[in-house]
Amino acid sequence: MNLNSNQKDISFNDYEAFAEAYAERSASNSHNAYYERPAMFSILSTLKFKRVLDAGCAGGIYSEWLINRGADVTAIDINSKMVQLTKKRLKTQGKVYQADLNQPLNFLDDNSFDLVLSSLTMHYLKDWEAVFKEFSRILLPEGLFLFSTHHPFMDFQLFEKANYFTTELIEDSWESFGDTPVRVRFYSRPLSELTSALAKTGFFIKNMIEPRPTEECKQHYPQDYEKLSTKPWFLIILAQKNFKLSSKMQ
Repeated sequence: MNLNSNQKDISFNDYEAFAEAYAERSASNSHNAYYERPAMFSILSTLKFKRVLDAGCAGGIYSEWLINRGADVTAIDINSKMVQLTKKRLKTQGKVYQADLNQPLNFLDDNSFDLVLSSLTMHYLKDWEAVFKEFSRILLPEGLFLFSTHHPFMDFQLFEKANYFTTELIEDSWESFGDTPVRVRFYSRPLSELTSALAKTGFFIKNMIEPRPTEECKQHYPQDYEKLSTKPWFLIILAQKNFKLSSKMQ
């Protein structure tokens, strides 16, 4: 279902009801555990990082992985239950805050992180230029930004958009998080808008990955494996802050 893109930004209070179910399900499902996450971990394993912002930490799986590899992690999420779950997972390690990426991250200092990581969060936000500019502000010179999001082509095909080039608010229904289907909303946008938002906020793309499902996915979820092997559900971007360009935008 396509909604009016001028509608007020999404309220994430709706996600409180199934936060625990989402955290539990995404730890071992096909799309997260055997498709998106292995590709992200593969990229992260090639990077050098010390101070990391986990933007949209959900249940804290990425934060825990980063901490186990020596990173000083600050994790944020708009959902209070996700924040609680992340704190429980990390125990006394890392810093975890409830924060809205639609708003300035004023509690985070300029040039204080060498990596911003965001897993499957960006498509919930309408104004990418604003949040990318904020990430640029808190990143050190030549800092890195790694994020995954919905693949524009898949949104176009799956939700039968009339115009690929528009940014639209889409409503979907998730049926694997309890007895009652959960309605979720996100923004679908063309690839050109993604690349333009990065360029306008002082980032250049180092790598763009269309992940493939793992062999474990084939073993545990053969039907999903076939689907994920032939259609690009997610897109992963590794971008780097262009210090000379981004400093002119401050």
